Amino acid sequence: MQIKLTLNAPVDYLYQQLIDSARADIQQQTGRPAPRQSLQGYEYAKQWSNGLTGNLKITHAQPGVRYAYELETPRDHYGVDYQFAPDTDGHQTVLEYAETFLGKDKKTNANNKLGVLFLGWFRKRRFKKMMNQMAASYNQ
Repeated sequence: MQIKLTLNAPVDYLYQQLIDSARADIQQQTGRPAPRQSLQGYEYAKQWSNGLTGNLKITHAQPGVRYAYELETPRDHYGVDYQFAPDTDGHQTVLEYAETFLGKDKKTNANNKLGVLFLGWFRKRRFKKMMNQMAASYNQ
């Protein structure tokens, strides 16, 4: 899934919101504060309320430019990539978001493709709404 959005908030603000969310997740999952330096290369075990577990690795944490991570679960390899660019006046952000799923077997891959086909529109809509709410919080 790929999405390109123009958001009414500066790049640095939106990037910091994502990093703050990542730091909160690290604190919740590990019981320890996130490292003060760059999160790039940081790995930790993640567990969801349904019992699913995975290993999350932050692959890119370039302030105001890119935030990306990979999540490895027993069934899937999941990648997320946020790339930021200021618009011409610097008051808005052009965000390019991409996510990939790669199942570890044919059945999982088929299920992932069906899920993207049938639920992709809803997931895109929910993502856009979340990012627009994040941008709107800048103006409050």
